[in-house]
Amino acid sequence: MRPRHTLSILLAAALGCQAAPPPKDTSAEAKQAIDAADAKWARLTAAGHADSLADLYHANGVMLPPNMPPMRGREAIRGFMTTMNSMSSPPPVLTVRAESIWAQGPLALELGRWNFAWAAGAKRPPGAPAADSGKYMVRWVNENGRWLMVQDIWNSDVALPMAPAMPNTKK
Repeated sequence: MRPRHTLSILLAAALGCQAAPPPKDTSAEAKQAIDAADAKWARLTAAGHADSLADLYHANGVMLPPNMPPMRGREAIRGFMTTMNSMSSPPPVLTVRAESIWAQGPLALELGRWNFAWAAGAKRPPGAPAADSGKYMVRWVNENGRWLMVQDIWNSDVALPMAPAMPNTKK
């Protein structure tokens, strides 16, 4: 009788330890939503809509702009966008293109390329080149049926200007 009881316990333990099924591959759904968000991003940038751009981010989203501290939370991101819009007129023409989107369940990762250019004579943020391009990575989350950016980082392919060489004062 004892071996049968032990076998029952082992069988129950084995069944209880089965791995959960892997999350559903949602890449096709995510790609469609993210491609639409990328197109919307370009339109909103051209129109200077900082509020609408910030609404593409999760409430606790983090934006990691190049050469600047992180912007944490939708309100900080909105402030960043508002400041950038106030420093340029008219806004630059922006293109954003996903090169790959991988998703499982409610999480997605997008890798892509961006390019922007200001019109000749446009007011630009200090030190901003007339045209720039680079790469980006965005981590997305599907919250209540809406894909939102949680973490967003980008950088330029254009090299930073070199600092002038310091004269050699040792003799």
